[in-house]
Amino acid sequence: MTAAPDAPAGPPPGTLPPPAAERGRLAVAAVVVLVVAVLGALALRTTPLRAVLDAGGCTVLAGERDVRPPEVVRGAAARVHEAVGGATATVTTTCRLVDTTAPTGLGAPDPAADPAAWEVGVDAEVVGIEALPAAAEAVLGAVTAGPGAWRLDVHDAARTLAVALAPGGDADLAVDALAVRRVPGVDEVWFGPEAGRVVVAGGEAVADALAAVAGRDLPVTTVEALDHWLEVAQVHPGAWPDAEAVALAVDVAAWEGVWRVVLRGGEPASPDLTVHADDDAHRSHVASRLASTLRTGPPLGYHVTTDAGTLDGVLAGPDAAGADAPDAGAPDASGEAAPAGVPACTGDGLRLEVAAVDAALGARFLVLRATWTGAAPCVLSGVPTLAFTRESGTRTPDLTQLPDLVAPDVPPQVVLGPGAAALAQVRWRAMSTSQDPDVAVVVTVRAVRDGPAVDLVPPVTLDVLAGATVEVGPWRFDEGLLDPEE
Repeated sequence: MTAAPDAPAGPPPGTLPPPAAERGRLAVAAVVVLVVAVLGALALRTTPLRAVLDAGGCTVLAGERDVRPPEVVRGAAARVHEAVGGATATVTTTCRLVDTTAPTGLGAPDPAADPAAWEVGVDAEVVGIEALPAAAEAVLGAVTAGPGAWRLDVHDAARTLAVALAPGGDADLAVDALAVRRVPGVDEVWFGPEAGRVVVAGGEAVADALAAVAGRDLPVTTVEALDHWLEVAQVHPGAWPDAEAVALAVDVAAWEGVWRVVLRGGEPASPDLTVHADDDAHRSHVASRLASTLRTGPPLGYHVTTDAGTLDGVLAGPDAAGADAPDAGAPDASGEAAPAGVPACTGDGLRLEVAAVDAALGARFLVLRATWTGAAPCVLSGVPTLAFTRESGTRTPDLTQLPDLVAPDVPPQVVLGPGAAALAQVRWRAMSTSQDPDVAVVVTVRAVRDGPAVDLVPPVTLDVLAGATVEVGPWRFDEGLLDPEE
């Protein structure tokens, strides 16, 4: 028997013949196209892409409303985009509807149809800070007195330098901002028509930043040192708190227990210092230290605050009374008024010595004596500042000095005639020398601010060890503690 020829091979099980497979592919492609079209339409309604296409170069910001800016608004945005974009800066423009309320009632006018209801925002980003003035000038040159309002911002990529410009103005603000940004220690600069902000690396850079800002036609500005959360702020353009107040604010910002300091002032406003302390104990200590500070400039009001309350005071210098001596006429430690016109004692006219060292009930005491060597009377006030040197020849580290005063007490004034002396008492808690035998053998004393630092050798070693806290009292007449002639 002759075998029958093989039958034509059919499609594998589960497959369609060629025409059916082609129809399936076409159906899938149609579904994909439909999905893409739907998603594309949705994107055009809900993403900035549609806004950019419809607005001729600006992103439309209109809340929930689906509106287009008037042609004159879109044209103004497009002209800025074309004039500024490119080599000078990367420009982003927005068209924002100021009033997004939909029209109410049949035939009511739509606010979106009014060009005055729109604001065109221009955000120009330059590659480096040196290009900022040129970009600012280009932006201002491209802006016309067109419809609605303008918001003009020019900045570098990291936003360490930025200016907000006013239409119709000039690029001087950008030039000044760049000059301030170039100052060593300045990290960030922002200036707008009404306010300015300069951020520096640390408190030591505050004075240089203030010098760079002074004399420029700038808005009310704040200089901030973020490491100590310190702010020095103007009240009126062009005037700053006096240099002595600024130096004090920088110093206070580094005190233990202080987490924020704000100094405001500048002619004709009096300087005002607000200090935020960690807790009530630090508030009291900080207020005492401020109260014992010798002030030579105009009166400085201060406020040391915590959540529980505030301690207020005023540091009044000779400028307040127009005299050459601190608080002329105020009572001194003896209860008598200091004669008007008596000058302050100078550090180089005071002979310093250790008058006594004592101990009692776990406390240690060191008494200092300051003798006036001048030929005419002087007024001595304030609290001496100290440092200690150990047997190893190094300074005692982590030393905390607190004034031995209770706020709002202020240091007395001592009128010293030729050869007269005043005393200041230093006290601390006894410390264990078994764990740290590196005791103090020299105490360095600065009797008054800006006076010389004098090294004194006490008759015995002092257990003022690393991390010690010493409380230093103000200069006073000897009230029976010691005989000045001993």
